Parts: sequence; structure tokens; C-alpha cells
Amino acid sequence: MRPVYLRSMTLFSTKGDAGLQEDFVLARRERGLFVVADGFGGEGGARAAKTACESVLGFLEKEAGDLDATLPFVLRRYYSLAGNVLFNALIHANRKVTKENKGKSANGKGGASVLAAYLDDDLFALANVGGCTAWLLRDGKITELVVPRTYARLVDPFCADPHVDFAVPLMAMGMTDDLEPEIVEFRVRSGDWLLLQTDGIRTEIREEFQRLQVESPGFDPEEFIKARTFHENATFAFLRF
Repeated sequence: MRPVYLRSMTLFSTKGDAGLQEDFVLARRERGLFVVADGFGGEGGARAAKTACESVLGFLEKEAGDLDATLPFVLRRYYSLAGNVLFNALIHANRKVTKENKGKSANGKGGASVLAAYLDDDLFALANVGGCTAWLLRDGKITELVVPRTYARLVDPFCADPHVDFAVPLMAMGMTDDLEPEIVEFRVRSGDWLLLQTDGIRTEIREEFQRLQVESPGFDPEEFIKARTFHENATFAFLRF
């Protein structure tokens, strides 16, 4: 295994024109751990997104990299250690969010789509539940790494920018005890860019990143994003290797 170095990390989150921020993002760069969440259900959704991120990160910080760890839930032999830890981290977080919803009325409950990532040397593992997504930019090309489980994608698998009325997750944390996170693993390379995002980040942002990777790879993401306006909650973790 050859280590790949994370040269820069940018975390961004805005409520846009919406009245409430239901997204959340957390990262531990030194541990290679990243989580974004997109809540729904008003205040309950905001709580669910925060609880999900904190629970995922807490589990990962405890278990990640511990070859002797006894994973408390499930083990998939076709996933790496990183993939298995992520799988279990999302199951753990789902139980936390579901527990918070117990005893609440329908209006008081909240749920969240969650995307978590773990960098283990040059292996990058992703776990996804719901409507978040991840994009890999490499040598000026771009590809989506996970499949958002939303009504919009059910209606149109090519829909990368769903209208808010259709961006409804078909699976999410806090809704059911039966959860099966999507796991994707790949070898990251020097020069790769990764965008882990909620659905408020639109195609034009990704297209600009794609152009900048070729024309101006040293650009300042924070200055870039300040010049954009958002009509809804939008959150990302942007990683450059």
C-alpha cells in the first residue's frame, strides 16, 4: 500500500435561502474521516443530521484502523476493514437517530441522508444512505461514485439536480431499523479531487471544479464558493490529493 496525501480539505455549509439549516458536516482530516448529512423534517431533521454525523464519526474514531476491533454488528467478507467499519458506523448511527425519534409525534421526528468516508492509506471507502452523493474528479474527468436513493432518481436515473419536491430519500437514517448502506471502495491517486455533497450542490458547481482541475488546480475553494448563491441548504467536503 502506498500512502496518498490529502493536500487540502474544504468544508462548506450554508442554509441558502431556506429558513433552517438541516445539513451537517464533520471531518477529522488527520484520521481520514469525513461525514456529510442532509436532514429532513424541520428541527427534527436538523437534529437527526447532527446526531448522525456525530455518531458516525464517534464510531469511526473508536474503531477505524483497529485490526483487533470486534465489530458489534455485521461483517461482510467482500469489503475491506475500512468498508466494514463504515458499514457498521452507519448502522450504529441509524440506531441513535431512531432512538431519538422514539416517543415523538410524526411532526417531531426527523431523518437524514448520510454519506461517510474513510481514507486508509490509498484506499478510499464510502458508505451512503439516502440522497447525498460523491463525485471523483480525475485528469479532468468526473464520475459519480454512489447512487442517491431518491424518488428523483427512481423517476429519472439521469437526474443529477433534482427539484426539491422530488429529492425525497427512499431510505434514510431514523426511519427504520432495517438499513443497508451502499459501500463503494476504490484506490485514490495523487491529483484526484473528491466532492462529498448534499443535493444542494448543483451541476454548475461540479462543472466549474472539473474545469479548474485542468486550468487552475491551485485555486482557492473558499473564495470560489463565496461568489456563489444558493437557494436551498447546500453542504460539501472537498478533498484534493
